[in-house]
Amino acid sequence: MLVASNSSEYSHAGMTSIPPSRPSGQSPRMANPNTGRGFRARLHGRLWLLCLAACAVALGWQAWVMPRLLANLPPMPGMAPFWIAMLLSALLLGTSLFLLLRRLRPGRDDELAAQLRRQQQELQALAGRLIDLQETERRMLSRELHDDIGQAITAIKLGVMSIDGESAPVREEIVREVVGLADQTIAKLRDISMLLRPPQLDALGLEAALRWQSERLFRAAPAELELRLDALQDRADPAVELACFRIAQEALTNVLRHADARQVTLTLSRQEGGLMLHVLDDGRGVAPDRIDGLGLLTMRERAQLLGGHFDIETEPGAGTSVRAWLPLKPQAQ
Repeated sequence: MLVASNSSEYSHAGMTSIPPSRPSGQSPRMANPNTGRGFRARLHGRLWLLCLAACAVALGWQAWVMPRLLANLPPMPGMAPFWIAMLLSALLLGTSLFLLLRRLRPGRDDELAAQLRRQQQELQALAGRLIDLQETERRMLSRELHDDIGQAITAIKLGVMSIDGESAPVREEIVREVVGLADQTIAKLRDISMLLRPPQLDALGLEAALRWQSERLFRAAPAELELRLDALQDRADPAVELACFRIAQEALTNVLRHADARQVTLTLSRQEGGLMLHVLDDGRGVAPDRIDGLGLLTMRERAQLLGGHFDIETEPGAGTSVRAWLPLKPQAQ
């Protein structure tokens, strides 16, 4: 069931916030397996260079600055000037080393290397997911073209060939069958074309495409869908519209497959100079072991590749809230 509304979106109480995606503007890069080891080597090399620089500053202070400073001080007995110079030099060197070691504390390079490995694993999982989706789509298209379109065209060909030598009533019946097969073939081709890329997205814009997709998905669904699609004065970049459409498509499909929800709300609005997409349901929520699933990872990467961000809030038994913010134009990565 589909319900349209222009009211403001509502919040979902009792939800646990899942850590958001990486800050916008960070593009994922495929890492080399030796990235962590090379990074640690470079970090240790820089640490030694900074230590040598601090020692050089301390020696320069003692050899060049301190004599000139002490020359202007009142005369002092014994070794007092020497010990003053040594004390100040030791303070300078100790402060430099303390700040340096505090900045580059032990284990920091290991933490950064671990973060790089996690990002590499995420990107590898995403690459595998995209390959699987591509192959699945190709198999589906091949099956549709061979089983449905190919057989329909063959039937049309045989029907046309059988017209010769038939009586007028039989020819009329064959023509009606051929026309019916042709109409079915055209409808099947239209469905395949819409599956690859909905024409409404290019011709009418993001709001019309989301409305069409929602009506198509929830036509026979038990859940009630409420649409809150603001009228957008200016259209976003085509890449942004496509990413927003695919994120909404994935989120709504997940709701129908897994959430067992009764109420679903899809909101599209302008916020902070970009597009804010919000999908909210009152279903069973996302299990903790599925938070890092490939479907959510794909949505997150779609948003990040354009300079946006993706967040999800969920609580078992209390529903799920998915938000994606996308700039009107892709930001340079």
